[in-house]
Amino acid sequence: MADKITKDMKIDEVVERFPQTIEVFMDFGIPCLVCGEPPWDTIEEAAIKYEVDLDKLLEELNKRLSSTL
Repeated sequence: MADKITKDMKIDEVVERFPQTIEVFMDFGIPCLVCGEPPWDTIEEAAIKYEVDLDKLLEELNKRLSSTL
């Protein structure tokens, strides 16, 4: 997995590798591993499902990632 988060990545893979992203998903109203929601959606699928702006979500996820690397 690259050190940049993309729309095609599965949520479970992202939070496993980058646990600091859990808070970002929760801030955007996307439940992840802690809520029992199936975490195997891609980020793009979850953004559509929860009506979240995909570009803003990716921007915040990558911002969080770069601030902790």
